[in-house]
Amino acid sequence: MGLTRFPNGISSFGIPIYGNGSQDISGSTYFVDNNSGSDSNDGTSWNDAFKTFEKAAVISNIDIASGLNRYARRNTMYYCADTETVTITTFPNKCDVRGCGSYDANSMPGITGNHAPVNAGNYGTRFFNIWFKAAAAAAPTITLTSSSSGIQFIGCTFSGNATSTIAIQATASPFLKVIGCRFEGAYATSDITSGAGEAGGTEIIGCRFTDSAASGIVVDSSTTTSWGAFIDDCRVKAATVTLNDASSLFHVTNSDFISLASVTGYTTPAEAFVANAALCSRCYITAANVNFAWPIADTTT
Repeated sequence: MGLTRFPNGISSFGIPIYGNGSQDISGSTYFVDNNSGSDSNDGTSWNDAFKTFEKAAVISNIDIASGLNRYARRNTMYYCADTETVTITTFPNKCDVRGCGSYDANSMPGITGNHAPVNAGNYGTRFFNIWFKAAAAAAPTITLTSSSSGIQFIGCTFSGNATSTIAIQATASPFLKVIGCRFEGAYATSDITSGAGEAGGTEIIGCRFTDSAASGIVVDSSTTTSWGAFIDDCRVKAATVTLNDASSLFHVTNSDFISLASVTGYTTPAEAFVANAALCSRCYITAANVNFAWPIADTTT
């Protein structure tokens, strides 16, 4: 999984002390306890924790934008909850949101809802150890647009239900990072969809996908990538096509794809897998009627 890529040296909060994923101490720190906090608190300690995600996000954004001496820094939000039901419309810019505590048998807090951040200049939010649970609505759990860039989900879980459509819908939202995450539940359309427009710098690494009622990962034919986009070390199981990269722009490496559909041929397994063979390496496809490595070995002499 992606989290194994972090170096050794873990704090008592389960956060790397140094290296990729470590706590950024350059900015302010806020605390949210959805069970016992209050939005009338100042949010600067667990004893004075905010109650809601959105309150902390608004305060963090005010802090980041308060002056030139703040704008290059990153804030941290520690978030504790059983399950907060909320429609998040404001992501905290340049902020690490770190799930902590324990929700029953789960070591991550839950957030239930359909989230579409609309705040201007929405960028650089990193979510660690958060369980995103789909609401009972025919909509994506996360919707990212051109107002967003550099959004990251690290070590998170996404759970769909009978009506949810997509876990992450990103349209013209570059530098998306999805690392070490688990996708479960019957999403009706896909687990991740990259829409038309810029998706450069996207990385989907070390993730596990299961139970999708349709596709696993979908990339629109009008997607563009000014910078390389990668899918690596993933395990994708889906009812139909596991990966449908209609753009032919994503690099796909070291991954397994399991489809419940049948394919008509090894060289064009479009019912189960669509990607640019020139950008694929060490991929394995299992369909309902056959399994094989991709790309197929070139026998041309």
